[in-house]
Amino acid sequence: MTGDDERREALQRLAGVLRGQGYRVTIAGWHLTAGAGDGRVAEVWVQRRPSDDWRLWYTGPGGAPICEVTRTMDAVVAVKGVLSGRRQTLPPLPSQ
Repeated sequence: MTGDDERREALQRLAGVLRGQGYRVTIAGWHLTAGAGDGRVAEVWVQRRPSDDWRLWYTGPGGAPICEVTRTMDAVVAVKGVLSGRRQTLPPLPSQ
């Protein structure tokens, strides 16, 4: 599988879970936008992280890391936090 295929698959996996939970999702290139219909949106990209041996990560605006693409449900929780209004932006707040 090529790197581009891996990125596409990671975004499709995240999009599928979010759509299954009733969110509107759009994918363009390596960028996903999710919305709940109330004007709030969450944006996610799939990028390689040089500091993590070039593994693929879900990232928020500005390349802020959310989680590795193998942890799709962690990304779902972060996106849902933004869409519910519990947080303003991605990525998730650091652990306390």
